[in-house]
Amino acid sequence: MYLFAGLKEQLETYLDSEPVAQVQEAYILARDAHQGQLRSSGDPYITHPVAVARILAEYHFDPQTIMAALLHDVIEDCDVSKEQLAEQFGNQVADLVEGVSKLTQIKFRTRAEAQAENFRKMMMAMVQDIRVILIKLADRLHNMRTLGSLRPDKRRRIANETLEIYAPIALRLGMYGIRGELEDLGFAARYPARYRVLKESVKKARGNRKEIVNTIIETIQERLEADVLHARVLGREKDLFSIYRKMKEKRSSFNEVMDVYAFRVICDSEDTCYRILGFLHSLYIPVPGRFKDYIAIPKANGYQSLHTTLKGPHGLHIEVQIRTESMEQMAENGVAAHWLYKSNNDSNPAELKAREWMKSLMELQSRAGDSMEFIENVKIDLFPDEVFVFTPNGSIIVLPHGATPIDFAYAIHTDVGNSCIACKIDRQIMPLSTPLINGSTVEIITAPGAKPNPSWLSFVITGKARANIRHFLKHLRQDEAIELGERLLERALGEHTLKDFSDDTKQKLATNIRHKSFDDVLAEIGLGRLASIVIAHRLMPKQDTESEQDSNDQKPLAIRGTEGLLVSYAKCCHPIPYEPIVAFVSAGRGIIIHRADCKNVAKHQSDDHKYMPVQWEENIAGEFTVELKIVVFNERGVLARVTSVIADAEANIVNIDIDPQDGVTNILNFTMTVRDRLHLANIIRKVRRHKFVNKIMRSK
Repeated sequence: MYLFAGLKEQLETYLDSEPVAQVQEAYILARDAHQGQLRSSGDPYITHPVAVARILAEYHFDPQTIMAALLHDVIEDCDVSKEQLAEQFGNQVADLVEGVSKLTQIKFRTRAEAQAENFRKMMMAMVQDIRVILIKLADRLHNMRTLGSLRPDKRRRIANETLEIYAPIALRLGMYGIRGELEDLGFAARYPARYRVLKESVKKARGNRKEIVNTIIETIQERLEADVLHARVLGREKDLFSIYRKMKEKRSSFNEVMDVYAFRVICDSEDTCYRILGFLHSLYIPVPGRFKDYIAIPKANGYQSLHTTLKGPHGLHIEVQIRTESMEQMAENGVAAHWLYKSNNDSNPAELKAREWMKSLMELQSRAGDSMEFIENVKIDLFPDEVFVFTPNGSIIVLPHGATPIDFAYAIHTDVGNSCIACKIDRQIMPLSTPLINGSTVEIITAPGAKPNPSWLSFVITGKARANIRHFLKHLRQDEAIELGERLLERALGEHTLKDFSDDTKQKLATNIRHKSFDDVLAEIGLGRLASIVIAHRLMPKQDTESEQDSNDQKPLAIRGTEGLLVSYAKCCHPIPYEPIVAFVSAGRGIIIHRADCKNVAKHQSDDHKYMPVQWEENIAGEFTVELKIVVFNERGVLARVTSVIADAEANIVNIDIDPQDGVTNILNFTMTVRDRLHLANIIRKVRRHKFVNKIMRSK
């Protein structure tokens, strides 16, 4: 029991004798379960769970958390079931232990996938009870403290995982103390030589800086006391890993990073924080654009503080954080402050923020296709350089730096994102790809029946937006592929239709060519991976095949003009309704429509495997892109007049390029949208009437 004595002493400082006795029972079970097991260092295994429990006891966690910490490896490593734990210690402890267990029994193809899957399970458990992740962080912290006994390759892998996953989670939960230690230990294990060199350099620099730091602290302290403002002023040491990261990201030298002096001023109230800020700005000149007010708008993890950068003596940059005592405790302990200060108030801002974030992770993981996609999305969410934007009714939405209105729309609700068609930023209509900046008011314009655009994936930032767009497009693509495949197969069948064949016949064909259902076969035809003519031959009776083959050529596929992902229009020739067209079948992309006289397809149209005759359906509605080259004489105001004529003819101009020629003429290259051939002919006729127009050509 000598191991338990230290923990018991800690627990007795804030728990009654009855819960301490329950924790002792958990210790006895853990000790007996791990009997004979040793750690890599040669110590008895029980030393690890006790150390984890002691880390959590520092934060005054409840007895259930301490018991779960002591028992966190018994389900995984020993012959103890969840039911046994529930019977002896209650469901809460059993659930926590199960949540923390690493699930090593599951076999994965790769180590990366195993880590992603464990991480995903951990996140899911976290949402039910935040204490699971806190136990996991304490477990990881003790493992990092005792990393020395492992092989170098294993040390590097665990350190990498700590820096990539666990330290950012601690940061997100506002636990800066644990995050700092995890980063420091991870840096030392991952890059031992760099750590050693940097540590020595900081040690030397600290000696030279001591006098300047003391002078600045005394100057600030004297000024505050003169104005009867009570506050503590501390010099703030930069972590080695944050110095290394800044040197690497900003490509700065060590001296440049160390030239910035950091201080923390801790006072008694919010009001005093703002008054101190005013006095500091009168004492030293503030650097423009470097002030951040996290008191009025806290970070996602509940962190609050005023940040400012000042130009100090000798032109030195001074970074100052001003906060109250309670904000200081929240900054160090984050979510754990809820237990440390026995704040049973459910509206603890740090905990509420953390829970919101975890709920968004749950939604995100249900949308992600697999574990690796999920962990990539979460990594993006774990490194927030945040922007704060407002909804039209004044609510604050926090997004990662570089987020766009699409990310904002999905942050409000998935349905808002899916039906978004435009946005207003500060009452101005702006492109959906515009990066948002702090303080903007964003309004999303939606329309019923609107759907996500595949191009959004090239500029969205948040994991939630990316996962939802992919999820929607995957299902949309499948539905469109089935519909297009059905139309292609109907055409290949000639006089027959798909209704002529029984469901059994179609299912038998699908099974024969190794597909689960006939819909899968239609989707493969729509995507260009199966030839419709081959499937038609297999469906039809043999005697019909020859006659049907003859009739196939007489029945071109009708193109409706409003096709989606799987029917697209070639950008080389820009076909428009009612002019002769031909379709190119592209594997995986569906069909691409070209003009029949397009030089890119003219030589290959006889290749039946890739090209097929198509025609326009009647009464097509929609806008189609065309390119016009207009050669004009070089006169003043020509461009404005041509543009005006095109606009009056109800065509939308997408782009204009001017190509100067011999000084006498210019070529105006217009990209515009028209309804059909008749509309285009009308535009050309109206433009040609003007004397300054020399020639009009359609780009081929």
